[in-house]
Amino acid sequence: MSEINEDLSCPQHEEAHTKIVYHVCNTDARANFVIRCSDTDIAAIMLGNMHHLKNDDLHVWILTGTGNNQRYVNISSIYKQLGPSLCRSLPGFHAITGCDYNPAFFKKVKQRPFSILKKKKEYQQAFLTFDTLNLIDDVDEEERVFNIVQRFICDVYNVPGVMDVNAARLQLFINTYMVCDVNEKFMQKNMKNFDATNLPPCKSELRQQFRRANYIASVWNNASAKMINILNPENYGWTLEDDKYHFHWFDGDQLPDFVSQSLEEELAKKPEENTDEQDDDLDIQYQDRIDDELPDFNDDDNED
Repeated sequence: MSEINEDLSCPQHEEAHTKIVYHVCNTDARANFVIRCSDTDIAAIMLGNMHHLKNDDLHVWILTGTGNNQRYVNISSIYKQLGPSLCRSLPGFHAITGCDYNPAFFKKVKQRPFSILKKKKEYQQAFLTFDTLNLIDDVDEEERVFNIVQRFICDVYNVPGVMDVNAARLQLFINTYMVCDVNEKFMQKNMKNFDATNLPPCKSELRQQFRRANYIASVWNNASAKMINILNPENYGWTLEDDKYHFHWFDGDQLPDFVSQSLEEELAKKPEENTDEQDDDLDIQYQDRIDDELPDFNDDDNED
């Protein structure tokens, strides 16, 4: 005969990720807990909640892998080695750099961002505040933490000393395509191979990524609690359409007005306006370049 332990019941938790962590944190016993999973989210959430364990003699392990590749990961040992500050910042860090509910930055894996996070306490403190930061009630605090996150992203894209992602985008572009002298034509640069996905997200995109990460971390960082304060997703980077939530990628226009107008004017040109076959060939080449580059702009919006 089975029974329900009300102390370990957490019906408000929607995902197994947080339910597992809740059960571990609220078991008061000297024991070894083994969590069988292959999900990085659970490791980040567990490390972020180790300070909530009721018994200091409780040891947590994760069993991962399959077959002969199975291995035990000592979460308690990792927590002691990394320290409380870094571990408590991991849910916010993992949420903004890419997880099941938030897109990753294109071609940016976790190793470099994590090495930067380890070195700077300021970044750790910023991610640690994600579980308490209410963007609706304290706009000034949101802006302060968001500016720290901007500097973190600039470091990730190897643009140190820059505090604004839009400035970092411009700097990376200039490093590659700046003309050598005032007489050099800009269009002589090899623009066809320019990959906009190598740039960091613009400020408008990053703000929505930041808000989604705050929402996700507010759930993860409170996984040890029976009742989780659920925020409104529509205020944190999602939109509700046909009873389904979709990413709200950014506010404002996708391209500056003058760029959109320039592209429209070029596309609207009629072939008869060309005076010879050479002009026709140039227009075709230019049209091919536009067709090649437009998907890059779209990809940049779909990959933060």
